[in-house]
Amino acid sequence: MVVNFLQKLDEWAQRRSEDPHFLWKLFLVALALRVGLVLLNPTINLISDMLGYHESAISLLESGEFRVKGRLSATRPPLYSVFIYIIYYLFGTGNLLAVRLVQCVIGAFTAVLTFKLTEKVFFTRAAVWAGLLFAIYPASIGYCDLILSEALFTFLFIAGLYYLVNLPSGGVRDAFFAALLLGFATLTRTILFIFPIFITVVYLVLYRKRLVSVAKFTVFILTFWMVLVPWLARNERVFDKPILTTKSGVDFFLYNHNPFGYILLNYCLEGSEVLDGAVGWQLTEIERDEICREAGIEWIKEHPFLFLFKGVRMQWNYFGVEREYIWSLIGGYWGYLPKWMIAISFLVFAPTIYILMPLFIWGVVYSWGKFPKLKNLLWIMFYFLAVTFVYFGFARHRAPLNSVMMAFAGYALASYKDILGDLKLPGIIRRPQAIIAFSILAFFVVGWLLEIFIDAGSLLNLGFTHEVWKNIDVSQ
Repeated sequence: MVVNFLQKLDEWAQRRSEDPHFLWKLFLVALALRVGLVLLNPTINLISDMLGYHESAISLLESGEFRVKGRLSATRPPLYSVFIYIIYYLFGTGNLLAVRLVQCVIGAFTAVLTFKLTEKVFFTRAAVWAGLLFAIYPASIGYCDLILSEALFTFLFIAGLYYLVNLPSGGVRDAFFAALLLGFATLTRTILFIFPIFITVVYLVLYRKRLVSVAKFTVFILTFWMVLVPWLARNERVFDKPILTTKSGVDFFLYNHNPFGYILLNYCLEGSEVLDGAVGWQLTEIERDEICREAGIEWIKEHPFLFLFKGVRMQWNYFGVEREYIWSLIGGYWGYLPKWMIAISFLVFAPTIYILMPLFIWGVVYSWGKFPKLKNLLWIMFYFLAVTFVYFGFARHRAPLNSVMMAFAGYALASYKDILGDLKLPGIIRRPQAIIAFSILAFFVVGWLLEIFIDAGSLLNLGFTHEVWKNIDVSQ
């Protein structure tokens, strides 16, 4: 029965791959789902990081300066705030509904980009599945509703990957557009800050034809950094340092301190003693960042094995429950919601990663070595996981990788016959692909059990409710 069902789905995907109008249909389906969610509750309350984005956009409108809480700031890169500023300028100050609807359009285009990226790396039938997965995936829909940078970052990130997968065999044009788009993505989220250096070193050290690649990667690095120069120059003027953000040390400290409280209380910020008597709000952003970075480094020196355990635990957490949208609803983003609505949102959002992840694992393992353009997708995954090992790992930080995961999941769905055939053959222990796939999945199942336990504890002990935020006037 399962095989017959998969065969019918495969036939449907084949017909869609031959449909010349499929991309328009994909775009419209993705757009309708996102707009529908936004219109369920057109009025929202800003919470958490959303307040900083709003404040900085208002500051740009009023004074042309990037300020948060009245102070010149670099706690977050500027592009998402500029994005909100443009929408406020065009549609009215504080028009959060317009921000969310524009993000719906961006999210729908990202579904199309996911299709195009997968088609370039694999083939059209796999791209049908990848694009459809992104269009209907609850988290990718939910982030278009939130006043957070994920929708914009993911669009720029996947657009950049569309050109990056051509390197180094592609031309200088591919290097230029990959760097341009990934540079703008870095001005939205800082995680890609050192990626150009990382990928260049990888190719110059591990791959043949190094000299042929030098010119392209030189263009890639120079273009990427030129995109960042105006923001770095602004921070040199304001903070006397050409930095991208004043929050990197804080993030580093948040995920590298007090190991037992960290593990049991799910990243609760403890250890205020690191301020050594200083009053936090009286510190400059630079002073706070340096203090936190030094404290994080000292903790790693004192607890190297716990640091390693923390890094492993971050991989489990990174691919854990899709929690961001659920927490936002609990925090009052839509105002007061009855418990039954929260329960429904949890059932819609939380389980989907547990469906996507096995498909992704099987896609990676069974596509290994067959498609030359997939290597850069694997390197970008490795880069994100390495940053996660050192810094942080929540579903929100992994959200931009959903499209990459769906590309591999699309390959797994399109290649189900070969994969199932391999699994059904006798002597499974002698077939490395099956063993590797099951081993990776088992690793994450262990982590998921731990994450579910911790998330349940967090849900019962959340320290914020909608009452804290509901009276915020976003028009000021």
